[in-house]
Amino acid sequence: MAGQKFEYDESGSTFFYFIISILGLILVPCTFIFLPSDPDEDGPKGKRKGGCKCPECQKKEERLKNQESNWQGTKKTIQRVLIFAGWVMMAALVYKVQQFDYEYANFDPYDILGVGMHASNAEIKKAYHKQSLIYHPDKSTGDERKFMKLSKAYQALTDPIARRNYEQYGNPDGPGAMHFGIALPSWIVEKENSLWVLGLYTLVFMIGLPTVVAIWWYRSSKFSADQVLLDTTQLYYYFYHRTPNMIYKRALMVLSSSFEFERGHNSAIVERPSDNYEVPSLFKQLPNLGEKNKERPLCFPYSIKARVLLHAHLSRIPLNPDSLDLDRLYLLHCCPTLIQEMVTCVAQLIMLAHAGRISRLPTLDTIEAT
Repeated sequence: MAGQKFEYDESGSTFFYFIISILGLILVPCTFIFLPSDPDEDGPKGKRKGGCKCPECQKKEERLKNQESNWQGTKKTIQRVLIFAGWVMMAALVYKVQQFDYEYANFDPYDILGVGMHASNAEIKKAYHKQSLIYHPDKSTGDERKFMKLSKAYQALTDPIARRNYEQYGNPDGPGAMHFGIALPSWIVEKENSLWVLGLYTLVFMIGLPTVVAIWWYRSSKFSADQVLLDTTQLYYYFYHRTPNMIYKRALMVLSSSFEFERGHNSAIVERPSDNYEVPSLFKQLPNLGEKNKERPLCFPYSIKARVLLHAHLSRIPLNPDSLDLDRLYLLHCCPTLIQEMVTCVAQLIMLAHAGRISRLPTLDTIEAT
C-alpha cells in the first residue's frame, strides 16, 4: 500500500517554490505597470516643447521640468532598481531550485557511498564510516549537506526493505510513496527556536498588521473616493443648499474655505509669520475680496489667505516667489479636484431636489459659477 509522508522542508527547496510564486505574483504586474516604454515616457515632454513661448509659460515649463527631474526621476529610478533586484532574486532562486531538483532526481546511494551495487553490508558500513570522518559537521572538513546525503544513502542500503525497494522501484520508500512537503523550513518547529518564532509572529501579525490597518483606516476614513476631505464635502453641501443661486464671487469664497487649505486638516500647508503683513497688503489691490464677511469658515484666516491667492492669480498680481507664490502653486494644484467635488455636490443636490428630498433647487447660474 502506498505510504504518505508529511515533512517540513529540510533542504529549503519547497520553501523556495513558495517564495518564487510570491515574487512572480508581485514582479509580473509591477513590471508592466512601472516600466512603460520609452515613447510613452517621452510623449508628454515632446508635446510641451511646441507650447507657448511667453515668459510666464516658460517659467511654468521650467518649474514642471524641475519637479519631474527632482521627484519623478528619482521615483522611476527606485522603481526600476527594486524591480531589477526582484528579478535577479527570482533568477537566483530558480537556479537554486533547479539544483535541488537535480540532486533529488539523481539520488543514487551506491554512487554517494562509492560502493558497487552488489556490495555487502560490511562494505557499505566501511564506506560510510570512512566518509563520515570527512564530512561530519563536527570535523574541520565537515559538510552538513553532504553528510545528510551520506546518512540518507547509508540508511537506504542498510535497511533491507529500503534497499529492496530501491533496487526494484528506484525509491527507498517503495512504490507510489507520496511526499507532502510543507513550504516552511524545519527550523521553525524546532524547540530552541520556538520563542523567537512566537515573538516574530506576535510582532508581525498581532502588533504590526493591526497597527498598519488602523493607521490606514484612520487616514482614509477622512477622505472621499476622490481623495477630498469629507469635511470639505459637507461644507460644499451646506453652502450650495443654503445659497441655491450662487454667484461666481461667492463660489470662489466657498472654494477658498476648503479644509485642504487649513493647517489642522492638511500638514502640507505652510503658515509663515510673513503672512501677517503680506496677505493684508494685497487687500487694496483686490477690491472684490470680501474680507469683512463674518460667515464661518469664510472669515477664518486660512480661508482669507486662500481667497487672496485665488484672486491674485486670476488678476495676475505678482507674489513673493519665496512665500505666497509657493502657496499659490499648491492651491492651484488642489483646485481641479476640489472644483470637481463642488460640481458633484451640486449634481447631488439637483437630484435630491427633483426627488422631493429638498426644497431648494440649485440654479443654472450656480452650475456655471462653479
